[in-house]
Parts: sequence; structure tokens; C-alpha cells
Amino acid sequence: MITFRVDKILNNSLVLSKNSDNNEVILMGKGIGFNAKVGDDISSDLIEKCFVLQQITGIQGYLKLIESLPDDYIELTRSLLDYASKTLNTNFRETLFFTLLDHLSYAIERYYSGVIIQNRLLHEVKSFYPNEFKVAEYGITYINEQLNIALPEEEAGNIAFHLVNGQSHQQTMQNTLLSVKILKDIFNIIQFNFAIEINKQSLNYSRFLTHMQFFIQRIFEQQQLHSDNDFIFRQVIEQYPDEFKCAHAIKKYLINQLNITISNEEILYLILHIIRIVH
Repeated sequence: MITFRVDKILNNSLVLSKNSDNNEVILMGKGIGFNAKVGDDISSDLIEKCFVLQQITGIQGYLKLIESLPDDYIELTRSLLDYASKTLNTNFRETLFFTLLDHLSYAIERYYSGVIIQNRLLHEVKSFYPNEFKVAEYGITYINEQLNIALPEEEAGNIAFHLVNGQSHQQTMQNTLLSVKILKDIFNIIQFNFAIEINKQSLNYSRFLTHMQFFIQRIFEQQQLHSDNDFIFRQVIEQYPDEFKCAHAIKKYLINQLNITISNEEILYLILHIIRIVH
């Protein structure tokens, strides 16, 4: 069993230490730094997470931030991520704690300064990532109650972006924002092509949304589906020419946006989901 010792106390919830490879780590746990002294052994029961500093980009800046913030901010961020992890049943990237803490501290600072930044993609975040948005809404309510402030709904959208981004080990915040824009544009292309308004309460909408989220993730991670057998693809495009025309319009849009090619296998699945969502 690894024995950790306190090298530096950052606050009541975070301390600096070293692991068995002599790499600096941040240990997180409720009360882990309370009444602790440099050189003390750390009970393994208190350790909830261990962050290896050399694996976190910009960690020195985050360390300065942590030391400058009230303990409340650390605890609020930790509690929100615990709730999000359980509710969404996912393991987030370790860096999410630091990026979310940075965002929340800045959001609170803006609130006290009377500065409100509009989230122009708030509606789309609600529609495309409803689970993350609900968790973020809970987070805003919890923070407002604990600090007696009134962060606006826009901040729930921003937190949701961080939660979405934190679930992928390769996706950046820039790609998260771009994926929301792409989803919005694709749904608009479908609605325009078929002159319909998609029912966002339907099961087929939920299925299509899930498919598109994974489809966009595969594009960003360069892991598109491929098949050497185009027989089914040719059958489907002959049987559903309107849906193929719509899928082709989406393909052209993605080529223009991302400068990539889209495989026939991906177009096939796209057509099949379009069939379900428009009929």
C-alpha cells in the first residue's frame, strides 16, 4: 500500500504529496487538509482522488488559483462533480475538476461585478444534452443556495458544456461548442428539406440525437464506420431518394465545415435515422 505524506496544504480538501514514483500529486478528500501538518501521513480513508500533476496541462496556474480561492469554491466544485458522476453514470476526465473550478470561480466573480455573458447556444444545449443540462441546473441551484447569490440560467448552459467535454478523453471545449452548432445546423437541414418541425418529444428524436452525438464524436476522433459492402447502401438510396438527398446535403455541410470526407457507412446510418425521424 502506498503511503502518502503531506508536502503542502492547499486547503481543507486538497493537499500536495508524492506518489511511489516520486511524482507530485494532488490528493483530494473532504477534510483531508483540515488540522494537517507538513510531513503527516495521510489516511487512505480520506483520499477520494489522486491527480498526477505532470499529466495536467497548466497545473501551476491551477495551483495558484486553488490557493487563492475560498474553501467553499473547492467543496462546491467537488460536490457538483460527485453528483454529476453518479447522475450521469460516467467517469470524467481528471482535468475537469480544475477547468470547472476555474470556470465557476470566474462566473462568481462576474456575478459580483454585475457582468452577465449570454450563452447563445443555451437553447441547443437544453435540447441536445438534456441530462447534462439538468445536472448543471442542479449545480446552479446548489451554488446559489450555498453562496446566497443568483447565477443566471446561462451559467447552467456553460456548466453543461464542461460536463459534456469532460466525458471525452480527446474532445476539446472548442469541439464541444462546434458539435452543438453542427447538431443545430443538421436538424435545420432536415426540417428545411422535408418542410417539417421535428417532434423533440418523440423516441425517434432521442434515438437520432444519440446517434448524431456519437457520429460527431467519431468524426472528431477520426474513427468513422467503414464497410466494403455497398449493396445495402445502394438499395437504401434507391428506395429512399428524398432521405438520401437530405443526407447528401448534410454530408456537403460537414465537408464544408470540417474539410473531411464522410464514409458511405456513416451516410447509410444517417439515412436510416432520417427515415425514422421524418415519418
